[in-house]
Amino acid sequence: MGWVMYLFYQIIPSYGICIILFSITVKLLTLPATYKMQVNQARQSLLAPKLEKLRKSYANNQQRLQEEQNKLFQAEGINQTAGCLGSFLTMILILGVYQVVMRPLTYVLRIGSEQITEATNLLSDWLTTQNITEKYLSSRPELIILKYLKTNPDVFSSIPGFNEKLANFNNNFLGFDLAGVPSLHPENGWSFTALMLVLLPVISAVIQLITTFVTQNHSKKSNPAAPQMGAMNLMLYLSPLFTIWIGMSVPAGLSFYWLANGVISLVVQLMLYRYLSGERLLKINEREKQKQLAKGPTWMQRMMEQSAQMQAEQNGNRSDSNRTRYTDGDDGMSRKERAEYEKTLIEAARKRAALKYGDAVPEDTKSDEQ
Repeated sequence: MGWVMYLFYQIIPSYGICIILFSITVKLLTLPATYKMQVNQARQSLLAPKLEKLRKSYANNQQRLQEEQNKLFQAEGINQTAGCLGSFLTMILILGVYQVVMRPLTYVLRIGSEQITEATNLLSDWLTTQNITEKYLSSRPELIILKYLKTNPDVFSSIPGFNEKLANFNNNFLGFDLAGVPSLHPENGWSFTALMLVLLPVISAVIQLITTFVTQNHSKKSNPAAPQMGAMNLMLYLSPLFTIWIGMSVPAGLSFYWLANGVISLVVQLMLYRYLSGERLLKINEREKQKQLAKGPTWMQRMMEQSAQMQAEQNGNRSDSNRTRYTDGDDGMSRKERAEYEKTLIEAARKRAALKYGDAVPEDTKSDEQ
C-alpha cells in the first residue's frame, strides 16, 4: 500500500487527493471479485420461485431443505462461495490503509526508521522539559511529530534534512488536517478543522448506512420471498456505529478513505444493479451456468455431497420408526418414486467417491449401468 501512496504523492503532492486516487485504485483491483459476487447474487435471485417451493415442501425438515437447495445450486452451476475473495481482500486493504495513515512519514515520505526514532526521542525530551504530556507519542509517534513540527520545528533541527523533508508535506485537504485525530474536546477549542475531524467519521457512517439501505431494498425487490436474516441485518445496521467509534480514535485519513471508498462503492454497486438486469442477466446466467457446469462441482459442493451420502447411509441403517416418511404428493413424487430417486442419488455419490479415490466401483452401481 505504501509504495502506491508514495507514487501518487510524487505525482500529486496532496495527501487527500492521494487517498482518493488510492480508493479508486483499490476499487479497480477488487472490481472483478465484486462483479463475480454481484453476478452470483443476481443469479440466485432468478431461482427465487424454485427456492420458495423447496422451503414450503421441506418446512419441517431443515436438513433436507439444505440438501435440496445445494442440489439446485449445483444443477444451476451456482457457486455459493463466489465473492468471498472480494470481502477478504477488502479487509486486508483496510489494514494496509490503516498502516499508511498512521505512518505517513514512513510510507508516503519514505523517511528512514533511524531518523524517525531520533525525532521521537528528541520530541520526548522536549515535551518533558516543557511539562507536556502526550499519551499517544508511543503509539502514534509519526502523527505527533507532524503535530509539533508545525509549531516547534527547532526541536528537530539537529536531524540533517529532516525539517526540509517534512516542510512541504501537504496533509491538509479542504482546510482540515488528515493526520489529526478527532476529539470532542479540542485542545485549541472548536474550529472548522476540529469540526470536520469529528464530522468525517459521521459522514462515512451515513454513506455506509445508505449503502445498506440500497442493498436491502434491491434484495427485497429481486427476491421478495427470500428469508430475512435478522442477525445479519442487525450487524449491517450496527456497522456504521462501529465506523464512528473507530473513526473517533484514529487519524482522519482513515475516515476520509472510508468516505471516499464508500461513495465509489455505492456508485459501482448502483451501476452493477442496473447492468445485471433484464435480458442481459438471463444471458449472463446461461453463460455462467454452462461455464460452471463444465468445471464440475466446487470443493464446497463435493463436501456437501459426501456429507449427504454419509447421512443417507445412516438413514438407511435406521429403524423404520426413525426414518423420514414421505407421503404421496411431496414434490409431485409418490413414495416409491421418492425411494428410487434417493437410491439413484446414493449410488451416484458412491460411484463418484470410488472414481475419485481409486476404489472399486460398487457392484450394485455396475449392474445398474449394465
